[in-house]
Amino acid sequence: MVAETAQKSAISNRIAKICCCQFLGALIFAIGLAVGLTIGIYVYHGNKRESFSLEQQTPQCPTRNPIIDLDYESSVFAPLTTREMVQAAHSLLNQSVVSSLDAAIDLRQNFILCMYLHAPEKVKVINYLDNGGPKVGRYAKVYVQRGAASPPDVMAYKVGPLGSETPTVTPITKEGDIHFNARTYDTVELAYYDKLVKKDMDILAPLMAESFDGAVYPRDLYIFYFNGPPGYRAEERETRFVVGFSGFDDKNDMDLFHLLPLSGTIHCPGTNSSEWYTYSFYYLNQGPYQSSSKLMEAYSHGRMRKVKLFKGFRETIKSRVFPIRDERKPLRNFAHQPGSKSYQPDGPRYTVSGTKVRWMDWQFHIGAGQMRGPSLFDVRFQGERIVYELSSSEIVVTYASDTSAQNGIIYTDASYGLLGGDFPTLILKDTDCPHYATVLNTSYWSSSTQTPGQLQSICIFEVDGQEPLWRHNSISFAAGLRNRFLIVRVPTVVGNYDYIYEFKFQMDGKMFTTVSATGYIQAAFWDADNPHVGSDKTKSPFGYRVSDYAMGPIHDHTFGFKVDMDIISSSNTFKLINWKAGSILEALNTQVNIQEAPSYFVYNQTRFIKWETLRQEKGLKLNYDDQKFWTVVNEKEKNKWGVERGFQIVPLHTAAQTLTEAHPAMKALSFTKYHCAVTKRKEEEQHLTSMHDINRILDPKGHLDLMLDKEGIVNEDLVTWLTVGFLHVPSSEDVPMTTKVQTGFMLKPFNFFDRTASFDMPEYFESSNHEKDDHEPAPETCYEEKYKKFCKYC
Repeated sequence: MVAETAQKSAISNRIAKICCCQFLGALIFAIGLAVGLTIGIYVYHGNKRESFSLEQQTPQCPTRNPIIDLDYESSVFAPLTTREMVQAAHSLLNQSVVSSLDAAIDLRQNFILCMYLHAPEKVKVINYLDNGGPKVGRYAKVYVQRGAASPPDVMAYKVGPLGSETPTVTPITKEGDIHFNARTYDTVELAYYDKLVKKDMDILAPLMAESFDGAVYPRDLYIFYFNGPPGYRAEERETRFVVGFSGFDDKNDMDLFHLLPLSGTIHCPGTNSSEWYTYSFYYLNQGPYQSSSKLMEAYSHGRMRKVKLFKGFRETIKSRVFPIRDERKPLRNFAHQPGSKSYQPDGPRYTVSGTKVRWMDWQFHIGAGQMRGPSLFDVRFQGERIVYELSSSEIVVTYASDTSAQNGIIYTDASYGLLGGDFPTLILKDTDCPHYATVLNTSYWSSSTQTPGQLQSICIFEVDGQEPLWRHNSISFAAGLRNRFLIVRVPTVVGNYDYIYEFKFQMDGKMFTTVSATGYIQAAFWDADNPHVGSDKTKSPFGYRVSDYAMGPIHDHTFGFKVDMDIISSSNTFKLINWKAGSILEALNTQVNIQEAPSYFVYNQTRFIKWETLRQEKGLKLNYDDQKFWTVVNEKEKNKWGVERGFQIVPLHTAAQTLTEAHPAMKALSFTKYHCAVTKRKEEEQHLTSMHDINRILDPKGHLDLMLDKEGIVNEDLVTWLTVGFLHVPSSEDVPMTTKVQTGFMLKPFNFFDRTASFDMPEYFESSNHEKDDHEPAPETCYEEKYKKFCKYC
């Protein structure tokens, strides 16, 4: 019994000890938790106070508005304003040149197609700018489609001076110069097309439903009409059309990736649309059938080869072309974090007055027009004029494919308009330009509404190139200048392609002009059973297969620019510096006439240069087997060393025209044969092409070869017409979007200065013994308001 009692007592004591230990453990845990929470709360609030204190103590990065004013109408070069467009339109209406300014217009009326600033006369502008002469008035150049005239035609008018009480209206072209059937396309004409083709689509509905995965027009399909040119001669007008899927949410967005093997032609001359008709129908390149009924009959009776898209294809269309992130793929490492940004440490270093820009000894005016695109005028560096006009003139795109509607397509984009259209803005926020860029507007005339519109289309900003403009690291010193430059960037849209023009100004006097292409390709239908395609079903003579039913037709992009250089004055000469290789005697005899080479030359072969003055107007081509420097010089102006001051024209990566002279369009596209053409400046020679020549390719009126009439060009006012571009063989990486491809040219000082032009800028310099140390101005620590991020040099 005693033993049993002792055992129970021992068990009770053990339980008591366990409970005591558990209580102590719980007490220690509670104390630790309380201490931890206290420390955590203290640290949190401390950090919060520190962060708040940092934000209070660190100033916001300074900024200022670089815009002095936006008074375009006081400028000689600025784009037309909407107010000026309205005044020009009412002047035409008051003088009965146009029938009305009502949106409800038709082909038999006179209405405005487009308008932009009429180029002011250069002699008068120079007199105004340089000599204090009378100010040059602003005029509009207006194209009017005259459907009410007999016979109908297209006329161009000069209207102004704008801002005056009674602007005058002066014809620029003669009646009948531009045939009515050679007019550019507009929405009025397209509305007639839709009514006409709708009847054919109703007839072909069973064919489309069976062939194209149950597609119904116009629910799933649309008609693409721009498969130009519409005729070899001005009197003709034949519009090829092709059926395509509507891959985007808005039916007005053209899905040119999913074009289908069903096409036809609209015979559409004149103003009487009741006489228009459709004919020449093709299905899978089988035809032509005189009518949609004839095609449907052949299809229904099994007299032709057929195609059936796989079931459910229509459901995949949007995912193939819509440019949104592929959510099936994981984000890349750290992609959830914001990317790097650019900042202005002490605010903008440029000013904008109207469209006149000043930055780091550069000054220039920005111009623009809805048909020809952006331009620069009166470009000066350190007070001296270098360029009077640098302007976009034309973009040509030529396609090749084995499809009924799309073979032989040629686009001259100036006939559609390089800077205008149905877009709320051309600039994509935080994509085209940094957030701190200055944005300018341009205006355009809408032919469909007969009213002007405005676009955010130009952005200006300074950027850090993240590289040296020059540097040297020596034993006794190290020195360099960080490269910063000003950019004027102008994005634009022409159908499926987006183009980005860029003018870049550097601190050493160099100017870069580039243009980039992006957007999405105009594809053609991939017919796996095409009898013209061999056993390899991945490619054809015209391109590669890039999707289930799409191939990428080969094409090129050719960009033409007008560059009216005035090196200090308008009296300039174009000189070639030929880069040669040969014997020593050949080299020395370019300067003196000797019979024997000096003995100190190690080899009897060397490189040397040979000078050549271009004396007559001429077109030049790049030839890498016979390389030349192109320079424009002022023979009357010399630098400190007695050398003629000038600028060199340096093409960047570019391609050459591959079409032969036998192609029917080469006359109209003659500028594409050359990389540089030099002409004596004339007021009437404003552009490389006529907007209407693509519609009359056998008898063009405004092409470059007409300008090259062998006039003398020594010590004259010269224009250099520069052509750059690239060939495009679309590949699968171009789907859904073609990433940016760039070309362009540089204007580089060539003995223009006595020494490197950037040594009036503070740069980095440190000597080994630190007797002389210099550095660029350093910004203070600040934070950038837009992103609320702290940075030392933001």
